[in-house]
Amino acid sequence: MQVLADVDVADEAALRRCVSETLAAYGSIDYLVNNAGVAGAEQMVVDMSPAQWRTTLDANLVSNYSLIEKVVPLMKQRGSGYILNVSSYFGGEKYIAVPYPNRADYAVSKAGQRALTENLARFVGPEIQINAIAPGPVAGDRLRGTGGKPGLFERRGRLILENKRLNQLHAAVVRSLGAGATLTDLLAMLAHNETHRLTLDDVPAPLHEFAARAQHEAAQAPDEPSCGRFVMDGRIAEKLLARLRNAGLRLDDGSTAAGDAAWVAALPAPVEPFLSASEIATEAGKISKGVLGMLHLRNMPTETEVALATVYFMADRAVSGETFQPSGGLHQERTITERELFGRAKPERIVKMQGQTVWMLGEHLHDHIVKAAQLYLDPCKVGRIVLLTRTAAAGEAIMARLAGEPGADVVRLQVTGDDLEAGMDEALRQYGRPSAVLSMPYTPIPKALFGIAGADHLDAAGFSELIEGNLTHHFRVARKVSLLEDARLVLASPEVPIGATHAQFAMANFVKTTLHALTATLGVENERLVFHVPVNQVNLTRRVRSEEPRDAGEQEEEIDRFARAVLLASAPLPDTDDSRYRARIYRGLAITV
Repeated sequence: MQVLADVDVADEAALRRCVSETLAAYGSIDYLVNNAGVAGAEQMVVDMSPAQWRTTLDANLVSNYSLIEKVVPLMKQRGSGYILNVSSYFGGEKYIAVPYPNRADYAVSKAGQRALTENLARFVGPEIQINAIAPGPVAGDRLRGTGGKPGLFERRGRLILENKRLNQLHAAVVRSLGAGATLTDLLAMLAHNETHRLTLDDVPAPLHEFAARAQHEAAQAPDEPSCGRFVMDGRIAEKLLARLRNAGLRLDDGSTAAGDAAWVAALPAPVEPFLSASEIATEAGKISKGVLGMLHLRNMPTETEVALATVYFMADRAVSGETFQPSGGLHQERTITERELFGRAKPERIVKMQGQTVWMLGEHLHDHIVKAAQLYLDPCKVGRIVLLTRTAAAGEAIMARLAGEPGADVVRLQVTGDDLEAGMDEALRQYGRPSAVLSMPYTPIPKALFGIAGADHLDAAGFSELIEGNLTHHFRVARKVSLLEDARLVLASPEVPIGATHAQFAMANFVKTTLHALTATLGVENERLVFHVPVNQVNLTRRVRSEEPRDAGEQEEEIDRFARAVLLASAPLPDTDDSRYRARIYRGLAITV
């Protein structure tokens, strides 16, 4: 056995070194187990930075493909090989996504590992078997905590309480702004970091109610946490300012990142413990009990049992493209990634879009963008369409096609370049908040997987670009739009063009399945935010290749169905005051056209 030290699986150079040194030592690679990874940011999507998101996906997902891409030619040359991706039950099941609040980056990366397994099997066989293992929660050091660090359940319990305080404070600030307060005045009030100052007569009612509630809830805790006296700690303060900035509420106030950091640093620090240790323990206990209750075997496997299961599964050379669950699987809320489009948006929903602003983000699916824009113009009669493209060439081409459409004078072009967030901020500054946002992939699906190096071979860099343009792109849009009042967000999965290769179909299905982990998680997370922004997904690729369009007529029919699905998902929904039931069921879904 040989141990390679100082290997960062998120570093492509380190992975190349692993392969080369293994070959130098042993001459071949017979088994590849993609087990290394990270736990992720452990934040809500709106509080997660693109850098944190990319770190998780690079370590947990891109690294898997990178090593697979390197060893497959070697294994095929030898005529035998076995690849195992260590996923998680929270990465979902075949055609099913599992919402995983506060862990969207982790869920997406694990869904991607599983989806890679399912979609690569036909390309690596028959010489090579590729499977995944999804242990779910495993009893061991990670759950208990090591080296004085809290275990998973304790961290989750603290995060739940922290997010509860953050969400309440954020909602109070936003509602105070809606009641006429200025952000400068609100931040001045919050700078004292004392709840009793927020109960004075000159304080906006939402902040007053927040402070009274904080004091009451802290008084019920047996260990007297200081969250009843103090408004926030430094972590909550940083996230609050980031949310206000991401929502476009600080575009023109002259604030800077350095100024925000100084404001947080000057904030009076709360007395420890800020959060109740007993309540953290209670939340951790609820999580542990809840997980055990969801396990079909009513017992978490140990690390040894998972190791033995891994060896057992790898000994079975008759199965490929499957995911094994040594914990017996979990029974919890899941959402199907394949739902056919039925019906149209009702006229009473469409009429509510009159005069509203719509954002459409896209770069290469021009036919789909144009058809959706036509429906927004008529029958919706929106007040403005803001087209956000990465390049000016793409934007101008789409604008030229829309030029002759009735009402096209309300369409505006915003070129974002690679700075998508700045582009969306500029759109907010010029045109105000959007009521509907359609986010389409910025990059197409590559034509090949394993082929000739330099010709039709998808290497690690190409796979990373696929992830950036089809998953990270949607995350960057969602983390901002989820903070906007009266917004509805639609995420579109990639299209398989007529005459596509088998590799394109496989990778489109990989993206569709993986993306739904984000969509489903946002559907749950956004219910906890102030505006309850609904997020749904429209799939442009079907599960069966024979159902894909085969000629121009069928392609046109699919594009029409896509536009109707976008309208169905982006038209106004009942709010929670009108109908809690209908407001909740139309979110986190995937509609296949």
